[in-house]
Amino acid sequence: MKKFSDKIAIMLVCMILGLMLAAQFKNVQNVGGNVSLQRAQELTSQIQKLNQDIANQQNLIQELEDQLMEYEAAAQDAGKLNETMYRDLERARNLAGLTDLEGAGVVVTVNLVSYQEWGETGIIRNVYHEDLLMLVNELNAAGAEALAINDERIIASTEIRDAGDYIVINTNRYSAPFEIKALGNPDTLEASLMLLGGVADTLGEELEIKIRKENLIRIPKYSGSLQFDYAIPVQ
Repeated sequence: MKKFSDKIAIMLVCMILGLMLAAQFKNVQNVGGNVSLQRAQELTSQIQKLNQDIANQQNLIQELEDQLMEYEAAAQDAGKLNETMYRDLERARNLAGLTDLEGAGVVVTVNLVSYQEWGETGIIRNVYHEDLLMLVNELNAAGAEALAINDERIIASTEIRDAGDYIVINTNRYSAPFEIKALGNPDTLEASLMLLGGVADTLGEELEIKIRKENLIRIPKYSGSLQFDYAIPVQ
């Protein structure tokens, strides 16, 4: 009788151990699957970005070669030379943010998340300048050609910083909601933000993040003044 009860006890212990091992194995599989999916998304985004960079560099090389040929041909024609220089000036103004631009891209809206507790309404947390910087940096890394936050054109000298309950952009104060406009490949820009564990996924835990692709977005030019008192071009 004792031997029979010992066998029963051993069987129960084995069954419990088997169930525990099966549950642990399933958890490991699930975690591994999520990590693999996230890694696959990251690699896909990196490959798309590299392919886009290669295409951009090839286009730039071709543009420079064409530009050199134009200058060589225009050197014999003063009128054509002026036209070529004017076109280059317009391109420089576009890059500097001094002209209105439009085209395809994405619009990212960042807003507060409110809640009600004991009859009172509150927010989880405010929008900080680091949140906007993270989104802007991600969009730039994905190949954004022009950016604006609440129609403030982002240029080399643009500041994005906290000032109490506000965020200062180009010396102007703003509070939530914030609308970020980015010109570029809509699919690439959207994919870079929507990576599993990426910027939008992380910020979306405490803020409301909405991303939409659009075929025509208008980004205004920089409205401030640019002046160099200490920076001198190198001869």
